[in-house]
Amino acid sequence: MIIREAILSDAEALHTINQDSLGYDYPLIKTKEQLEDLLNLTDNKLFICTIDDQVCGYIHAAVYLTIYAPKMINILALSVDTAFQGKGCGKELMQSVEKWAAATGAGGIRLNSGEERKAAHHFYEHIGFAKRKNQANYYKMIG
Repeated sequence: MIIREAILSDAEALHTINQDSLGYDYPLIKTKEQLEDLLNLTDNKLFICTIDDQVCGYIHAAVYLTIYAPKMINILALSVDTAFQGKGCGKELMQSVEKWAAATGAGGIRLNSGEERKAAHHFYEHIGFAKRKNQANYYKMIG
């Protein structure tokens, strides 16, 4: 198992994982465009987990800076291909983010997880995360 930073040629594998493991049907061309943009940002990290040179999971994290709390790292996505779940990829990816968070001087790591993702909740609690609150998620498309 190897953990490394994402590169643009990972876009197709990430697209497949997003479709199959997370249920997000987002166009491949848009995935490539956004990955290219994200790779140029210093306050975002995308780590990839590979086993035998096959991309089997990823984590996307970003600096979360507010005026009401210490600097945190926000996990925006964590997904492991269903065929590779239970092999330690998710844990290794989370540890990579923890190391990056420490290097940035962040006070901690935060994440949101859909109410229906019970297995994910169990995983997060197993690796030391505590549930803090329930909240509604709102959004408004503008384009």
